[in-house]
Amino acid sequence: MKKLFILFLLFFSVSVNAQVLYKGFVYDSVSKATMRMVRVENITTHEGTYTNNVGYFEVDAKDGDYIEFSFVSYKNKVVKVSGADFSTYASIFLKSAPIKLKGVTIRKGPTQYQQDSARRASIYQDVLEYEQQKSVMSPVTTVYQKFSKKHRNTRKFKNQIVNMEFQNFIDSRYTKELVMTLTKLPEEEVQPFINAYPMEYQFARTASDLEIKMWIKYNFQEYLKRKK
Repeated sequence: MKKLFILFLLFFSVSVNAQVLYKGFVYDSVSKATMRMVRVENITTHEGTYTNNVGYFEVDAKDGDYIEFSFVSYKNKVVKVSGADFSTYASIFLKSAPIKLKGVTIRKGPTQYQQDSARRASIYQDVLEYEQQKSVMSPVTTVYQKFSKKHRNTRKFKNQIVNMEFQNFIDSRYTKELVMTLTKLPEEEVQPFINAYPMEYQFARTASDLEIKMWIKYNFQEYLKRKK
């Protein structure tokens, strides 16, 4: 009888601590649209995933674990898991928040990207500092700048430079070498993979190195599913 009681306690302990899938969907709190690529992390176990194209997620968890949901320009949300959550689908709503970029302290000197960026900023300084005049005090000048071919071309060129700078920054973090290291893809498949899963500038600007790596690994799993 005593042995049976001990076995029961052991079974109960394993059952209570066993991890099961905590699953559900993530939505924008205003539009109620599902959100893809939201970071979902079990803070207790430090395991995580991302929501898929329809906002769905599933992550291993147990009763009492804390799950954190995070996405660029949205407030993080932490949810405590209870036993009842495993029998249904959770609905998580994220609220938008202004982006606050953290200051960066450079200790080992500027990176290659920073050096190149500073050089480009110097070369295109006049274009980057161009601003279309909008003043009720000089309406003629304002209209001229708006419709002048020279000023239209300048604005177009400025946009091209800014977009190029954004892409250069993305390329400095989302590198072929990093993709090859994490995915073991042959060299000829790396660029098609990068083209199929482009990275957004805001994500590249605010994500940590770990988040970048997890983002690549997640998309690589999607890439393998497509190939099958």
